[in-house]
Amino acid sequence: MLVKNSLVSRRTFVGGSAVIAAVASSAALLSGCSSSSKSSSASSTSAGSSTSASSGAAPTIVANDEMEELNTVLLGKDSKIACIIVANKRGYYTDEKLTLNTQVVSGGFPEAMPMLSDGTVDVLPFGSIPSCTYIGQGDDLVIFGGTVTNGSECVTLIENKDNYKKAEDFKGKKIACFRMETGHMVTKSWLRSQGLTIGNSPEDVESGKADVAFILLENAAAEVAAVENGEVDMCFVNSGYGYVAAKGGKCAIAFQPQELIGHEFPCCRQTTNRTAFEDKKSQLLKFEIANIRAMYDIANDKEGVIKDIMDYSGQDEDYVTAITYGNGDYVAAMQFEMDPRTSDVYAFYGDMIANGDIEYDDQSLILEHMDSTIYKAALDTLIERGENVDFYKGLLAKYEKNNTMGV
Repeated sequence: MLVKNSLVSRRTFVGGSAVIAAVASSAALLSGCSSSSKSSSASSTSAGSSTSASSGAAPTIVANDEMEELNTVLLGKDSKIACIIVANKRGYYTDEKLTLNTQVVSGGFPEAMPMLSDGTVDVLPFGSIPSCTYIGQGDDLVIFGGTVTNGSECVTLIENKDNYKKAEDFKGKKIACFRMETGHMVTKSWLRSQGLTIGNSPEDVESGKADVAFILLENAAAEVAAVENGEVDMCFVNSGYGYVAAKGGKCAIAFQPQELIGHEFPCCRQTTNRTAFEDKKSQLLKFEIANIRAMYDIANDKEGVIKDIMDYSGQDEDYVTAITYGNGDYVAAMQFEMDPRTSDVYAFYGDMIANGDIEYDDQSLILEHMDSTIYKAALDTLIERGENVDFYKGLLAKYEKNNTMGV
């Protein structure tokens, strides 16, 4: 299915075809040492003063002592939400006096995004493209945390896996992609910055109209099939599908986009609506504290975390190990972290504008829709508790580098 125009509109999510809805859902499903004891005491429920990396002191965020509720919407049994899976499995939300209500939808982003915008749910922990698109078209959403950084892979034929090291190597190439995958967007923007002209169809390259073409297909399976059949030279897929594709015997992973472009990029984000952001800061803080505690476990309890994700997702051990930690020669593309990375989100929003995926071309708009104070308050709380302090201080150092934009 060739799409000539790469513009992502709100209608793509809300009123698009059933094919697009099903693809978004199926793509989500594929994106998919030491003690396993709880990583932090839950005795402290009050965060100290939270500061913004860009604007100085921010209002104090306090976690209330009573049990509270937060509503989330999830896309299938996706392993990308590893921190949420682990936090829920190990009772960290209960520790923090939070009841996390989850609603799983089968319609992917076309079903989930309206629920987030209209306040039916408070948090969507998936997607950066849908959140940025809705914000660009006027919805009052707030990106306040992360789920995955990076998380994309470029698949090509085995004999070509070492052929793509610099921008010049992409001249004359046809690249398959699908909308809800971030790696192709940052790579497209990088290639343009390196002087290459970008087309949307095979004919654009064949006629000399463009140096390289990004061709939208309906899903990752169709992309890999196009590579195997020689219809395109490579394709971009979500982390995990590259592992599956390589098992077919014809393909290999050529690179992960961050290796090519020289910097990390935001994949799935945690997004809320403005009403929940203003009225449920205590709940969002508790949510983030529990998730960061799960980050510690992911870094320190490989065996237990793999079991937790297997139990939740139904995926086998080989696959879960690969996408979470890497397996054999396969290097996991996903980095599980709660950091909002507002600086990277700002850059990614600019990439979407440059690529023609957002019509409203004022990049500064995204600054009003990003927040890093809840994550910072969560780190402050955990450091104050005094357990696993070195780990949390390491996250704080990264936070200071990653959040120089927005609130």
